[in-house]
Amino acid sequence: MSCTIVDFYAGDWVDLLDEAKTNIDARMAYAKAGAYSLGRKVDSQISTILDATSQSTVTIAVTSAAAIQAGLITFVEALDSNSVPNDGQRYGALTPRMYAQAMTVESFASADYVGANGLPFNEGAPGHRKWKDWMGVKWCMHPALPGKGTSTAKHFVWHKSAIGYATGKHAGNVASNESVSADITWHGDRASHFVNHMMSGQAVMIDDTGVIEGNSNDTTAVATS
Repeated sequence: MSCTIVDFYAGDWVDLLDEAKTNIDARMAYAKAGAYSLGRKVDSQISTILDATSQSTVTIAVTSAAAIQAGLITFVEALDSNSVPNDGQRYGALTPRMYAQAMTVESFASADYVGANGLPFNEGAPGHRKWKDWMGVKWCMHPALPGKGTSTAKHFVWHKSAIGYATGKHAGNVASNESVSADITWHGDRASHFVNHMMSGQAVMIDDTGVIEGNSNDTTAVATS
């Protein structure tokens, strides 16, 4: 199996005199914005690979809480049917509207149905996406899935080992072994700092039997019963 790594850059100028007129740390603000933008690129690469699965698509009806629950259970059942290990490494991503629909399901929304370890938690550093454990899957809301806000919105459940992400090593005066690196350089000819971010990476499908796609109508109002 091979994976062709792609390079990406995100940078902008911070004028020294403009900085003097503000009461914020502009360089830090640009640094955060650049890191987030490349983070979204990683998300986009991964969702594109998830969308390439050849598995049958599960349609999730959003007509009622009962129908939503049945659809989500069928979604997870597809992993079981493919003998995907239920070992705590199953993940799921739903659009904002589908996540809101899922919250109408009592067993999904209520802490009464999960232990303390299954309550929403951050994976990784503070500020990372929150995950909620339900039916053996760690679920999150993702605002940039294919078809979000349309009648053909897509959602995914997968096993961690079913997909991979390869990154390149950076050289020179930037940190190595990181998927996203930052470099802030002073340019006297422009009286500005250039805040640049760079990464090399690409997602790859390892075993598409471990990835299940679901779809739903994201234009339907949140179920009230």
